[in-house]
Amino acid sequence: MIFSIFTLGCKTNQYESELMRESLLEKGCVETNFKEFANVYIINSCVVTEKAERETRKAVNEALAKNPNALVILTGCFTNLHKEYKDKRVVIYRGAKRKIASFIETGIEETVGFERIESFLERARAFVKIEEGCDNFCAYCIVPVVRGYKIRSKDEESIVDEVRGLVGRGYKEVVLTGTEIGKYGKDIGTTLAELVNKLKKIEGLSRLRISSIHPKYVTDELINEFIESYALQPHLHISLQSGDNEVLKQMNRGYTREDYLRIVEKLRNVDPDFSISTDVIVGFPFETETAFFNTLTLIKNVQFSKVHVFRYSKRPFTPAFYFKESVPEIVKSTRSKRAIEFANEISIDYKKRFVNRVVPVLVEEVKDSVYWGFSPHYIKVSFPQEAKLNAIALVKVEAVFEDHVEGSLISSK
Repeated sequence: MIFSIFTLGCKTNQYESELMRESLLEKGCVETNFKEFANVYIINSCVVTEKAERETRKAVNEALAKNPNALVILTGCFTNLHKEYKDKRVVIYRGAKRKIASFIETGIEETVGFERIESFLERARAFVKIEEGCDNFCAYCIVPVVRGYKIRSKDEESIVDEVRGLVGRGYKEVVLTGTEIGKYGKDIGTTLAELVNKLKKIEGLSRLRISSIHPKYVTDELINEFIESYALQPHLHISLQSGDNEVLKQMNRGYTREDYLRIVEKLRNVDPDFSISTDVIVGFPFETETAFFNTLTLIKNVQFSKVHVFRYSKRPFTPAFYFKESVPEIVKSTRSKRAIEFANEISIDYKKRFVNRVVPVLVEEVKDSVYWGFSPHYIKVSFPQEAKLNAIALVKVEAVFEDHVEGSLISSK
């Protein structure tokens, strides 16, 4: 059987797609690119934004067009928002991702607790899901509806064992992921910082990263883990959403721009070059031109390494769905373009501080004789000299671009 998996959305979805991939490969199935002919197409969906939901439907239609006789399985967040799909040829799957091969054979959905991954195909970096659920209830966010609001944390021993297993299979970098990773441990009497303290010292682990986190959970306890960092890397993706206090209040984010800047200051006291990336929503109801300008000034003050800009779109079952739209679509589009261009300039400025410095790069891929990987500060690096994949190379940074830096190989382990 030939299968293909198309993944939209977050790192949690990427983790769960790998679980499905493992399940099918273990049964002797053969994987192909989503653009190619397959017997089974799996779309791991996202509905966090209106655009993501459109892309989910587009992927389903593309699969049906490639092979009208294929089994098309739709899983992920879309299936938690919609009970069924308009095209009856599409099969909805809400069961355990590691059991999808069994589902294809029997048609029976099985559910289990937290699942465990063994490998990530052709990658130097592996994801480990440590938590499920979010009870922040941000006004615009549908995640508590589609992922659940009850916090469920995987026990520390299981996580440590999973990471050790991945390291034993040759993975140099592990990324912790979850629905709201900052909530880890709330239900089992521990904290993310305590877990990180155990994981960062695992023998053989070169790099440990934390995926997207809410500012409220970047605690002093967590920040202190970066002081004696071991494998913990100097980068966090701390979701901002807006740099205006009134908009943040209407979003129900639970912090102010001043709170955010204090967190940044603490992190940069640990490492002056500490890399901070973020998400920003433009065009949210109540966002005036002044409010938008406040977001731009905060982007400049923080010197983000990367900013993901999203245009606000109404999501059902959220409080903001009932807010009166006050920002026309043309204004959203204009602000999005302005924010992206401005953020890219700031990103270039941030990366310039590494010019003429030698940085360790985890080499992940080679394309057209150019090698690519990431530095500890999560900067994408390219260099033309031959190096070993899934190894640490020392690269001298020589040129800066919007989305990466270029350099020359000094040495490779």
